[in-house]
Amino acid sequence: MTVDSERPEEGLGERLRELDAPDTPQNRVRLDRMFANIRSECDDADQSMAGYMRSRSTVARRLFVLAVFAGLAALGWFAFPVVGDEARTAQWAASLVSFCVLIVIAMFMVTRPVHLPALPRWQSICMACLAVLATVVAAFWPHPAAQAATTEPGAGMMAGGCMGVGLLLGVPVYALLRLVDRGNALGSLVAAAAAGVAGNFVLKAHCSVAGTSHELLGHASVALLFVVGLGLVHRFTPSK
Repeated sequence: MTVDSERPEEGLGERLRELDAPDTPQNRVRLDRMFANIRSECDDADQSMAGYMRSRSTVARRLFVLAVFAGLAALGWFAFPVVGDEARTAQWAASLVSFCVLIVIAMFMVTRPVHLPALPRWQSICMACLAVLATVVAAFWPHPAAQAATTEPGAGMMAGGCMGVGLLLGVPVYALLRLVDRGNALGSLVAAAAAGVAGNFVLKAHCSVAGTSHELLGHASVALLFVVGLGLVHRFTPSK
């Protein structure tokens, strides 16, 4: 037989009433203050642009990014003169298509739903390596009429100008992908790779000085600087 005092229900109701009793005003004040602070932080985050974008659904974020990318691509394509007919080779078209594919893949990686398992880190690293490799390969596919461009005086200055323009063009892409990122592992590295490829897309489509040396120094260097530079910044900058 079991003694009544040994029953686990013995005194449970009385204990619950003690916990619910309003005899701890200090604890209640602390709890109220804690919840007020949490609510204030959540409200501030929701009112920011980043908080609003990250609170959207995965489909909405992806459609938004694709729409912005398409708008930027159309604006850049029609606002500036494209390379001449002699430069529009099959290799040139393949380079542009590969850049677009890499940008879309990076977008899908950054906007991956949070309820799915996180992507392995090696996939993000491979994405960054593929972005740099694609820009290097594209540099070895210049059109024949531009082969002599690297021997002309001022070719180094032209490469520096392209590199600066490419870096500026990649910044909006990087900022947009970071805006919709909910905290993916190495998401900053993937966004940097997409930014470098986006800069190379515009340069490949519009730069009339397309010698191999020029493209390596002025075009491919953009992707390398984005990946290595921003990768190191986020590697040694503690996250909140």
